[in-house]
Amino acid sequence: MRVLDMTALISGPLCSQVLADLGAEVIRVESAGSDVMRFVAPLHQGMSAFFEQVNRGKKSITVDLKSDEGRAMVHKLADSSDIFLQNSRPGVMERLGFGYEALRKSNPRLIYVAISGFGETGPFVNRPAYDAVIQGITGFMPIQGGVGGDPVAIRSVIADKITAMSAANATVAALYHRDHDEGRGQKVSVNMASAFSAFMLVDQMHDHTFVSSGMEPTPRSGSLGSYRLLDTADGQVIGMVLQPSQCERFLTALGRPDMVSDERFATMPSIGRHMDLLYDTVADTVAAMTTEAFLALMEENSIPYGKVNTTAEFLASPEALHSQAYVDVEDPELGTVRHLNYPARFERSPADATRRAPKLGEHNDEILAPLRQPAGAG
Repeated sequence: MRVLDMTALISGPLCSQVLADLGAEVIRVESAGSDVMRFVAPLHQGMSAFFEQVNRGKKSITVDLKSDEGRAMVHKLADSSDIFLQNSRPGVMERLGFGYEALRKSNPRLIYVAISGFGETGPFVNRPAYDAVIQGITGFMPIQGGVGGDPVAIRSVIADKITAMSAANATVAALYHRDHDEGRGQKVSVNMASAFSAFMLVDQMHDHTFVSSGMEPTPRSGSLGSYRLLDTADGQVIGMVLQPSQCERFLTALGRPDMVSDERFATMPSIGRHMDLLYDTVADTVAAMTTEAFLALMEENSIPYGKVNTTAEFLASPEALHSQAYVDVEDPELGTVRHLNYPARFERSPADATRRAPKLGEHNDEILAPLRQPAGAG
């Protein structure tokens, strides 16, 4: 399975990385400076850690897309590819001669995946779309800030990453359809606004699902108590107490059985509305306990809680090691390189996160040299 990857930044490269982990040959088409992620600090031996994490297992070629020879090479590679992946603004690939209609003529089996901010038509089609813009327009920032609070963005390129996963899923679905549709390819369009809203708003559609119901909007509590941290003597913990039976065990274990009969903790909705009160009730008791002692007590009572770790603490934790959340790769130039692992474990299907990201143009000789040979040579 060959993927011709003409993407940059995060949404496209992370999509093709999923395909690379699953065994595809992914060929990045680059030019000097075409992907600024190569220069995002920190760098080690000239390799960006961020670039490494979203481009492992791929090959890189450098092509001058302004030249006839360069464009001809891309067309030849597209003819032998199963997937063409791009995340340029609408119209850019068409102007270069790499639009879907141009490429499908010589490769009708091609799955053409186009990632964009707002789709290829519509009122926002020409707007640039970075992660924060998508977070802002899709309505989740006020929810993140809490009712009555200032809107807050998630401090991660989460819209890009969600879009990448959506695009990878869509690509695999299109491949499956091709296998059951006489080998015919198709164009797949994925836009960040739709991908992010489809993921983030699933649990925020309370007042927007039954459009014809005529129901009044559901009152929202200003509390985000269910996401509140509890301080321990040596750290912090986070968990969830939702069911009345959990609440009863929680209060009893922490020395407040007198609160068990409180009507505010009698139902799941009521517990959610009064989570701050619940935590205020036990805060001093928990603060006097070590994290280890508190978590042991919660495990004994079957109440879901965990330690609030730093990234380094998680990577060193028994759970991360046991679940193989990452894999260490020994590279002759870069030394030990740690990759976040592919998250599924297959009984028979291949999944490999051990190959490092490519240097710029590292595979020119392997991939481009044969394309320069005259027909019938070799």
